[in-house]
Amino acid sequence: MNRMALTVAAGLIVAGCKGQASETRNESADILAVRNIEITFHVAGSVLPKKDLDLMMSIYADDAVLTDTAHDSKVYKGKSEVRAFFEQVAAPFRPENHYIGYTPAMRIKSNVSGDSATLYFECLWMDVDKNAIGTHAFTDMTLARAPGNRWLVKTVSVGKVATL
Repeated sequence: MNRMALTVAAGLIVAGCKGQASETRNESADILAVRNIEITFHVAGSVLPKKDLDLMMSIYADDAVLTDTAHDSKVYKGKSEVRAFFEQVAAPFRPENHYIGYTPAMRIKSNVSGDSATLYFECLWMDVDKNAIGTHAFTDMTLARAPGNRWLVKTVSVGKVATL
């Protein structure tokens, strides 16, 4: 009788641990997916391999809202206006700028809670022509899980960081 009770108890413990490990893996996968938004953001805005506005827009929801704190907190609503911001205003996409984007590890923070997430990072946009920092900016995002388990940016606030 004791042997059977121990076998059942051991089975329940193993099942519970498997369930907990599965939840941890899912949370870890979500955090990684959210942090990959930062990577996509910088690859899209970087001159190498090439500036890619379509790649940049692939991380935004159709109803995304962008607030540009560097320019009187101007608001861009919807994916087409957000695209216009990157085409016409954002320093990395300006034709005269040849930047490569980078975020030091200590300047990125993310949080996932169910189907929503936050992502904050500071960008050091390195000017490849001058071998210097072209601009230092922040990006503060809220994201939502979209169909197909993709994360998309819903709101974003961008602006300049005063000091390193």
